[in-house]
Amino acid sequence: MSRIVKYDILRVAASFSIVLLHVSASYWSVVDISGGEFVVMTVYNSLTRFAVPVFFMLSGLFLVDPWRERVGTGKRVLKLIALFYVWSAFYAFQGIAVDTLQGAFSMEVLKNAVERFIFGHVHMWFLQMLCGFYILIPVARQICARKQAAGYYLALWAAFRFLLPALTGFFHLDTLQARLDSLGMDILVGNFGYFLAGYYLNTMEIKKELRRGLYAAGGVALCLTVLLTIRDCRASGTYVERWFSPASLNILVLSAAVFVFFKYCRVFEGAGRAQMWRRLSGYTFFVYMFHMFVIEKLNLVGINTISFPAVISIPVLSVFTFLVSLAAAFAADHIPVVRRAATF
Repeated sequence: MSRIVKYDILRVAASFSIVLLHVSASYWSVVDISGGEFVVMTVYNSLTRFAVPVFFMLSGLFLVDPWRERVGTGKRVLKLIALFYVWSAFYAFQGIAVDTLQGAFSMEVLKNAVERFIFGHVHMWFLQMLCGFYILIPVARQICARKQAAGYYLALWAAFRFLLPALTGFFHLDTLQARLDSLGMDILVGNFGYFLAGYYLNTMEIKKELRRGLYAAGGVALCLTVLLTIRDCRASGTYVERWFSPASLNILVLSAAVFVFFKYCRVFEGAGRAQMWRRLSGYTFFVYMFHMFVIEKLNLVGINTISFPAVISIPVLSVFTFLVSLAAAFAADHIPVVRRAATF
């Protein structure tokens, strides 16, 4: 299966959405729940929540294709592990030099840095989960070799991961949910289904009527994400993130709608500058790994989402962070040692 420009564009869009997510979420749990800034941040935050599931879908899109040549699972896993610790070292130790120059170095500072190195930066959970998915690529390819088997798995995944928990939660059927949990169907309650869903949706023909229904459902899901989050936060007086989770039914529907939209939209199908989009898509891993560094440094100098009205600060800081991260990715791509050590 050859490279498809519309999915390169989708990867770039998801990459920017990740940046927007982290910018809009950086002070979301700090501002007054009853205020207007909280509503604005929640709207921006909700708009981005398709990004992580779509990244999982794009990651698996070609890798689980059973008819594709051997994908070198072992090499991919080892590369991902190496990248995890390269970037973990970058985030863990980059402040020690500054502390040393300021005379603030101590063994406690070094101990904390080593601990951060071992466990990774806050946003590096994605690499750990992706590593697990890569280990399961041979299994995923066997499932996808038969469309009926893939459809059966995804139907079970949707039921046990999304539908049944939503129903038992809504009707407060805790005992029934406990019985379902006791079945031990762990492979159906994680994000592995997203990894298969990209390939399945790409190979599946979806009629126009169903697509329109999915787009409408995606719009409703987005609105519900905003409204239910605000409702639950204000009702509980705390910051409730359950509706932002990839495990929420609303996020599944929104993510599927976005993926299918890009699959069928003729604007993306015939997009020009394929080489440009391919290169930008190749930079998205570096952008994901680097953008938190930019956000953190902006915070250190007092530039953040609460410096100005959130309706302005969030998009401006997101665009700035994304462009700086892209520039860093471009520079890294032209430095051989950095390209080999820090890019995927």
